[in-house]
Amino acid sequence: MPRFTLPACALTLALALGAAAGCAAPDDVTVLAAPSPLAAQPPSAAALPPALTEDRTVPGTGTLGEWRHRTPSISTPRQFRRVRDADGLLVVGDSIAQATAYELAVRAGAAYGLPVAVNAHPGRPTEPAADWIDENAALIPDRGIVVVSGANDVFAPLGWWRQVERVLAAADGRPVYWLTVHVDRWSGDAVQRAADRSHSDWLNDQLRALAQRHPNLVVVDWAGAVTGDLLSDGVHPSDAGVAAWCDLLERALGLAS
Repeated sequence: MPRFTLPACALTLALALGAAAGCAAPDDVTVLAAPSPLAAQPPSAAALPPALTEDRTVPGTGTLGEWRHRTPSISTPRQFRRVRDADGLLVVGDSIAQATAYELAVRAGAAYGLPVAVNAHPGRPTEPAADWIDENAALIPDRGIVVVSGANDVFAPLGWWRQVERVLAAADGRPVYWLTVHVDRWSGDAVQRAADRSHSDWLNDQLRALAQRHPNLVVVDWAGAVTGDLLSDGVHPSDAGVAAWCDLLERALGLAS
């Protein structure tokens, strides 16, 4: 797929359209390195809330299809470094991230002077997205990272929160802005649509449970903002939805009131 270049006012976003321990002190005094209060800490297994431990799986969602052959949108290495150095916006996610990337880049560049870099892969579930984030944690700017992932995890939501924790660990105290999940495939039958919605709710409950434990996890409630006219198929944003999605994220990032 061809790459495109945004207008100068929006800066450049190259996309492929279609990705301590203690040291022994003298005597009996132990000096411990104090961890960052915002760093991701695994929750105690004895104190996990129900959303993270119960199995709320219902039949009907089907299975995740092969996604690796789909065309991702991935910024150039230079753009990723530019975002890190300029404290811009780093967005990692799925087809929803891909659908909103261009509009977000135009807005961020024109209105706020911020560069944007994207790794968006349609169909990709959260685990491989977390792999990329973990491997490229050095590219996360101080502003934090925007994660648009979970829609492809409605097929296997049990234990999804562990992938969120991996992203939090990679962020190392920097903010993680995570969009809530809304899946309700209009093309499906009543059973599938009910399962989609149920699993979306469960994923969002897991996300909110983790936010209670990690001050740097910011839940951006896309699911709570969705109305029918903002979607094209029950999952992906329509043109109006792209604008609303960007509005919501801008407010969460503190860029707009």
